[in-house]
Amino acid sequence: RCMTADEEGWIEGMADFYLSIDDAWSRIFAMILGTRQPNDKVKEEFIFFIKERLSDAGMRLTALSEDDTMSLFPEFLEYLADGKEASGS
Repeated sequence: RCMTADEEGWIEGMADFYLSIDDAWSRIFAMILGTRQPNDKVKEEFIFFIKERLSDAGMRLTALSEDDTMSLFPEFLEYLADGKEASGS
């Protein structure tokens, strides 16, 4: 079956969301902190954290910019420092 324009738009929007996350993640660690990136589990936690925050705020994932992603990083660190895991695992 052929995809509808809505389906194609959703797929493109999600690809943009993950690209924004990847770009921000790289920028945070390489350019701002000057250190290597943590393992993929931490990045997965960050993605889950962002999804939860956007959902709580009633925002669409596709509305997230790289700068928005970076602005959530300090909140994510505080969340982890409180001994919580975003995915509940």
